[in-house]
Amino acid sequence: MTTDATRPRQRSSGEGWSLEADEAPELSVYRLRGEFDFAVSPKLADLFPADPGARRVVVDMTEVRFCDSSCLQALLRLAGRLAEAGGRFAIASTVPAVVRPIELLGLGAVLPVHPSVDAARASWGEET
Repeated sequence: MTTDATRPRQRSSGEGWSLEADEAPELSVYRLRGEFDFAVSPKLADLFPADPGARRVVVDMTEVRFCDSSCLQALLRLAGRLAEAGGRFAIASTVPAVVRPIELLGLGAVLPVHPSVDAARASWGEET
């Protein structure tokens, strides 16, 4: 049985993008789909928790077709808040539009990328 607290829910959607959240006390998974550019990034930033606490967060970007620097800034802010609270952050994606900018900008230490949500969890020593 799935409780309301663990049920995935659509946080927001707009023209060409969506975010679905699976939030739990220890691990939250945000699934992004579509294109994330300057017009979408402020909305995206508002959907992430202002105080994520010391939880683990994986942003699943396996279905993202475009990701510009403003989207990366929103992710950097979330990762920074998590790090300050003692939490963990990772991105799940093999999509070149996501992985390549992170690699080119040398952001891998702050925005670690793994091929899947399970791989991100395994990097933290968690079983999937």
